[in-house]
Amino acid sequence: MAGSEKKEVKVPRPLDAAETRLYGWVEEAVLTQPSVVESDSLPEFRRNFPLMEDSGAEGDYVLEAAGPSDRVPFRASEEGPHFLWVYQELFTRLGMRLPFSDFQRDVMTRCRVAVSQLHLNGWGFILAFEKVCLHYGFRPTIRLFFYIYDVHFPPGGYGYISFRSRQGLKLFDSYEDSIQEFKWHYFKVLAASEKCAFWLDHENKPFPWVYWNPEVKDFTVYNLEPLEMAAFKFLVSLPSGLPKRNKFTCRFILDGSDAEVGKYLGNF
Repeated sequence: MAGSEKKEVKVPRPLDAAETRLYGWVEEAVLTQPSVVESDSLPEFRRNFPLMEDSGAEGDYVLEAAGPSDRVPFRASEEGPHFLWVYQELFTRLGMRLPFSDFQRDVMTRCRVAVSQLHLNGWGFILAFEKVCLHYGFRPTIRLFFYIYDVHFPPGGYGYISFRSRQGLKLFDSYEDSIQEFKWHYFKVLAASEKCAFWLDHENKPFPWVYWNPEVKDFTVYNLEPLEMAAFKFLVSLPSGLPKRNKFTCRFILDGSDAEVGKYLGNF
């Protein structure tokens, strides 16, 4: 069609020698998933789904679509600026806002797992747990979180990481039983010119949760402090008090407004 621009086709390709050395540990299914997010869709996405918790910081960051050869485990080149891979559905479905809270960073740092290495259901558990704790005035801690959940490694251990309830414990059902489409909807977040990215330390090095890591760690907590144990006992009692027709899911917690969720859950 005259005047139309031909879009780049993003197709799987073999890794070159350098990429094989860096990413050969990642399962093939991840390395054959090009992003379907196009550059011309990002302005509208950002108008509808603000990136930052502080609206005044929106101009400090820019979005960039993945190139045809990019894959979500790929790091920045030595010459290029460090960036953050994120999934579109983190914002459109889970209501994520940046930068990450202390609790969210603590979970990722302790597990040494990247933002984009976490399955969307894994993020659902983190965000729903944090929201419910804050609603009742409990401080969300990684010790309390990992007393309930452990790290769920995929077969082979080198794909998307998630969480699952430890045996005999249950708080939420997952956001969705089977959710896969998010894996194709990733893009880069970069700091605007002369702005400092929140994913860099004081030496301008990326934090452990920026890029995919082959050595993700589990974290087992055997004992809680008294205040944490009180919070735990209260939190795990919540599902039994809900009407049977309602499932206590991450989707229920995250899709509702604070007022709606608060009205339904009640006060402590």
